[in-house]
Amino acid sequence: MNLLRLCHRIINPTRFSLNRQLQQLSSTSKAPSTSLSVGQELHGYIVKEITPVPEFRLIAIKLQHKLTGCQHLHIDREHKNNVWSVAFQTTPKDDTGVAHILEHTALCGSEKFPCRDPFFKMTNRSMATFMNAFTASDWTMYAFSTQNKKDYYNLMSVYLDAVLHPKLDEYDFMQEGWRLEHEKTDDPNSPIVIKGVVFNEMKGVFSDSHQVYARRIQNSLMPTSTYQYESGGDPEAIPTLTWNGLKNFHASHYHPTNGRFFTYGSFPLSDTLAFLNDYLNHYEQQKAKTISLALTEESHWNQSRSVNITCSPQSFVVDSNKTTTASVSYLLGSIRNTWETFLLNIVCSLLVDSEKSPFYKKLIIPNIGTNYSPDTGFGRNTLNTTFHVGLQDISKDDVDNVIKIIDDTFQEVAKEGFEKTQIEALLHQFELGIKHQDENFGLKIILGLIYSWIHGSDPVDSLQITKYVERFNEEIKENPRLLQDVIEKYFLKNNHKLIATMNIDEEYAEKKKQKESELCQQLISQCKDKQSIYKKGLELQKRQSAPQNIDVLPTLSITDIDKKVIRVPIIQGHAGNTYVQLCEQPTNGITYFRCLLNTFDLPNELKPYLPLFVNILTK
Repeated sequence: MNLLRLCHRIINPTRFSLNRQLQQLSSTSKAPSTSLSVGQELHGYIVKEITPVPEFRLIAIKLQHKLTGCQHLHIDREHKNNVWSVAFQTTPKDDTGVAHILEHTALCGSEKFPCRDPFFKMTNRSMATFMNAFTASDWTMYAFSTQNKKDYYNLMSVYLDAVLHPKLDEYDFMQEGWRLEHEKTDDPNSPIVIKGVVFNEMKGVFSDSHQVYARRIQNSLMPTSTYQYESGGDPEAIPTLTWNGLKNFHASHYHPTNGRFFTYGSFPLSDTLAFLNDYLNHYEQQKAKTISLALTEESHWNQSRSVNITCSPQSFVVDSNKTTTASVSYLLGSIRNTWETFLLNIVCSLLVDSEKSPFYKKLIIPNIGTNYSPDTGFGRNTLNTTFHVGLQDISKDDVDNVIKIIDDTFQEVAKEGFEKTQIEALLHQFELGIKHQDENFGLKIILGLIYSWIHGSDPVDSLQITKYVERFNEEIKENPRLLQDVIEKYFLKNNHKLIATMNIDEEYAEKKKQKESELCQQLISQCKDKQSIYKKGLELQKRQSAPQNIDVLPTLSITDIDKKVIRVPIIQGHAGNTYVQLCEQPTNGITYFRCLLNTFDLPNELKPYLPLFVNILTK
């Protein structure tokens, strides 16, 4: 009753109303146009396809470099935050983490810019709004964004030289990957241990129970493909990687032919292509047989499998009798099939993503565990999409019950389907989530496209969300059981199913420590010149403390920075008695509304309910 009184006092129709001016607010910004044509040659590139995507007010232009054959996707859009990235397919063939270590080592200086850690050094020489690199399960990406044109080309030169012409110095490999070194570098009598940036980083990853669980499930669900390996590197395998192995991996994988170049924003494409061509025209197209990166899908199982995982004790435990995690994972369709991926994304989201979802009602509300298991939901970061669902912090005795609930819930959904309002709400949220634009919109586009593009899918196809929403609405109208058929095909009749459990091992950390000690002793015994460990440690320390010549890096001057302040026009007016500000922007068809309501005269007895009221109102 108090909440109803609160609602009436704050949101009173006599105090607040919207007029037609607000309701008809829409963006008047123009969609971009292009003078390019399919088949046109431009600075060593051929225009392969031009596709307007009106829902995002952009034009997608696909190009191919004539000499190297590398693909380039340009998103022409009136947006000041321009993005550049390059991604290489880096499929691991072992657990050494070579792709991850290469990502680090490539950023330790290049031929043109022999300065250690150029990214960090560029932070005060640049106006970049983003600079980073990522290593995924089967690709590595280097990306930046900036609003300054001179800065754009400065950063592009640093990035291109870093990925195509890195120094890959042995001492940089030792620093970033792994090395044997005395615990106290300058004390030859101190114990010899394994050190390295990536080595220590992955030790931290493998001490996190959630990370351990998610990674082991991926390895076990796809045991015959590249995903059986840990792309970030397993600390037990990282020290088997050699410096030559790193250089060979770079030579075979960081070739323009294997690259996916991406640009986004309002800077002229012609200038970008001319700049890129100066770097790429020194290469020839790499033959497919020498790169051997095309992945095949995991063969589907004839029957389900199970895996038991152990982890270290958690720092915070709600109930010491409930420390088990259990889940079921499924291998689904190929990410190369955009429609299938779209459909599965909808179904999986309906299953777990809201309080109305079947699994939320069956697993979370009964309070069997504290939360969903790690990685619950739809997975699209591998060649085959996946789905995971389960519970964490359950009793060992509840494992079979949880698995049965999951199986029964699939049966129930296949029979009864989803509520129409739930489907409509999800589609609405799905569309809003994709169309929502912020300053990192360009980065979000490439990070959304790369998972399928790296495997040969059409990246532009994935941008055309309206096409798939319309197709979905048509197909579900023709076949009301569309989603139930998906449940039937991909879950009830899918034998590629992994049942996973994870339990605490009180000696987990000690066992890991013992294995590391044994590995270290093995490496020491293989070292012919143990004195070199001490000498190399001192040399690395000397190099790390040596001053860097940062003047080799490009920089901006005051004259490169636009002094003009960009002012956003605001229309001021009234809606009834309420003061209103209107701001027209290219928002992909979304209207954003923010309202400030005066609670000054709200009775004191109702004010304690304000936080609860706001929380409920925005659900």
